[in-house]
Amino acid sequence: MILLESVCMSGLFDFLGLYLARFIGPRPALLAYTLLALVAIFSGISSNITVMMIMGNMTLKLAELMRLRTKRLVVLECIQTNVGGILLPLSSVPALIISLKTGIGFTDFIRVTSPLIALLTVLTIIYSRIIGIEEGDKASVKDLAENPWSSVKSRTALYRSAAIFTMFLISASLSGTMGLDLTFISFAFVAITFLLSSLNPDEIFRSVDWSIPFFVGGFFVFVGGLERSGVLDAIGRAIAPLLKMQMFLAAPLLLLMCSLISALIDNIPVVLLLYPIVEEVALEAGLRPLPLYWALIIGGNLGGNFTTFASPSVLIGVRMLERNGVPVSMGDYIKIGVPLTLMQIGIAMLYLSALTLVGYL
Repeated sequence: MILLESVCMSGLFDFLGLYLARFIGPRPALLAYTLLALVAIFSGISSNITVMMIMGNMTLKLAELMRLRTKRLVVLECIQTNVGGILLPLSSVPALIISLKTGIGFTDFIRVTSPLIALLTVLTIIYSRIIGIEEGDKASVKDLAENPWSSVKSRTALYRSAAIFTMFLISASLSGTMGLDLTFISFAFVAITFLLSSLNPDEIFRSVDWSIPFFVGGFFVFVGGLERSGVLDAIGRAIAPLLKMQMFLAAPLLLLMCSLISALIDNIPVVLLLYPIVEEVALEAGLRPLPLYWALIIGGNLGGNFTTFASPSVLIGVRMLERNGVPVSMGDYIKIGVPLTLMQIGIAMLYLSALTLVGYL
């Protein structure tokens, strides 16, 4: 968060956003659709938290510039981060957990999830058009978009921050190969930022929203309490009988249950809990477990879109809006995001059932 805040202060995200606006021109709806698609793509190849912070900052600038409804667009972007999280084994923690335990590979993810991500992204774009994301006239768009450098206070700080951030993304993506912990890499690049970026560390620290890490930490403590008390285990055992149905029914039902539980509890312990139960039931009943594994991956990710606290990327997006004077209550989020989330889960259930029926899984 400190590193990303320093990049924001350099004006890099505003600069990139203005360039994108100039490329697209005075077409706010097309810009919004492009942002929604890019969020899903980038979330597939990077951390959804990182993507939300980068794209969210760009969107806040562009929404003002292009007269877009900021709250609606950012909420939809939050949802898209979790859609993109099913693209690759490294795209999200639930995907990584199942991939490591089952051996589902890179090409398997591309083959199964890329059509679904495309379907869900098209649905999101159609939904954004239905609820309306444009407001006001577009008269000032062209003039404002012609000079992206107007958002940059210091070109030196911009160049240095861009170079440091690029090196951070490369190092983070290669952390496993290098044998370095991601936390160590993050702290190292924060130190490099303070030394070389020409930005004031005091201003960076004051700009960071410290409520986010404290909330996330507290939430994990709460989830840990549920695990130790046996609540999660009881939920898992209650789901077990559903898995003995016909597979084309059991897989989508597991997807639905996993998403509903993940709406209230972080998806990581949910997937860790349900995986051994799924494996045990499948072994006892002689079932093909692969569709059930995909149900955990997809349901765990999409379930994070039901509430503002079920996914870190959603929480970050909401806090970014609030810091920029756009309050988002739980009711606001549910009104905008839950109808789309329900439709996405419905499509995912049908998609998984169809793949199971035709023997694709």
